[in-house]
Amino acid sequence: MAYVSLYRRFRPQTFDKVIGQGHITRTLGNQLKSGNISHAYLFTGSRGTGKTSVAKIFARAVNCLHPLADGSPCGECEICRELSNPANLDILEIDAASNNGVDEIRNLRDNVKYMPAVAKYKVYIVDEVHMLSAAAFNALLKTLEEPPEHVIFILATTEVQKIPATILSRCMRFDFRLLTIDELVRLLMNAFEGVGRKYEHDALVALAQAGQGSARDTLSLADMCVSYCEGEITYDQVIEALGICSPELILNMTAHILQGDVDSALHELNDMYKQGKSIGGISREIAGMLSNISYAKNCVGANSFLKLTADMYGRVRKVAESAENAKILHAMEVFCYLDGELRYSSLPKVLLEMAVIKACEISSDFTQDGILKRIKALEERANKGFAPTAGDNAQESVSAPTLNGDKIWGEIIHEVIRENASVRVLLDSYTPSCELKENVLYAYFADENTCKVIQTVSDIIFEAIKRRYPDINELKILSGTARTQTDMEIEKIKNLVGENRVFVTGGNSNG
Repeated sequence: MAYVSLYRRFRPQTFDKVIGQGHITRTLGNQLKSGNISHAYLFTGSRGTGKTSVAKIFARAVNCLHPLADGSPCGECEICRELSNPANLDILEIDAASNNGVDEIRNLRDNVKYMPAVAKYKVYIVDEVHMLSAAAFNALLKTLEEPPEHVIFILATTEVQKIPATILSRCMRFDFRLLTIDELVRLLMNAFEGVGRKYEHDALVALAQAGQGSARDTLSLADMCVSYCEGEITYDQVIEALGICSPELILNMTAHILQGDVDSALHELNDMYKQGKSIGGISREIAGMLSNISYAKNCVGANSFLKLTADMYGRVRKVAESAENAKILHAMEVFCYLDGELRYSSLPKVLLEMAVIKACEISSDFTQDGILKRIKALEERANKGFAPTAGDNAQESVSAPTLNGDKIWGEIIHEVIRENASVRVLLDSYTPSCELKENVLYAYFADENTCKVIQTVSDIIFEAIKRRYPDINELKILSGTARTQTDMEIEKIKNLVGENRVFVTGGNSNG
């Protein structure tokens, strides 16, 4: 008989064998027992969390002649035996990734009218349904909303955000969650005992962590370790078989980063290169170790969920106690952003080395000790009355703002127009040239008539000036050519580049 992989061999056949999805199996079981069966279901969640397995169990259970107490199929009645045959015509699995066109969905829509061959319900399981085209979704809408009484649809997807709202509203949705480390460890124990292999508990934890919440991924990795390990499945052999960096090596490198020891960190990095470790894998494992350190530093009893070995957790705690949260946070940010940058870089090795150096070189001013020193220095200056130093005076003289008449007028007129709509047309029609001399704002208009018009609203303008610039004592509205056009252009240039940089020399009228 051909070898059957672990994830297929240990696929659950009843609801009670499904791991970590009790909120879903209980609801489905109650529906089966009460007979309140929906016409369409949507199963969504990460890969390997049991969506297709639960769909198959439900498809058999809804047709079972003698269901178990929790609603699961008995597996022994005539219908269960018929439906367990992959060639049966009443449970149809459709891969939407390879059948995503409108023609395939139209064929499905035409076929749903035919009655089941042996069972009560014909169940369509559409996997990766988010891969359907827009036209295919539209073709499915009406059939999905009102299928024949003998048809049930179960849609499964890992990317529910890609499914149109019109489809979502027609389905009963169930969200599958990632499995915990403890749940995956129990799954591995059953699998290894089922194939008669001895194991170390730490090896199971390492496999469960590598599975990242996916039962299928975890069992696939376990399958590889079963082939790699000749006898007992040990922690060291699992680390070697998975090709991941030794946690001790990652911890040593992370400790050097938090200590700011660039030399040692780069030496550790080159040791990892020699072992053939991938750039992305090193980056992710450093980020994961920094996360462990942050938990160990800030949470009491953190190992209850970190699930590290006792020796490793003790070493992580030691590193965490000697590091400051600001340093840990800085390093975590560096390596979290690095993972995205590595995907598009043609020089990933250089990027990783840059990240290591950057994480090491955080300024001491931003650590807790550095911040406390700066606070202490400020307190000392406060006690002395903040006596200005020569440097302070020099800085103030350089950065002191220079008021400009045209700028003041523009700001004030904008404010007046916003507050008093009745003068908008008047002020928009006339634009003066302005200058500020000895706390007096001079506004020069083209002629006497214009001056008389502006004088009618001068009180409103001056009130606005005083609110924003209390040092200005007077507004004078004048006519004539107090400043020539050339003078105004020269002043604008001085305001742009600095008065000391502009020198006006004589010249002829054509110059």
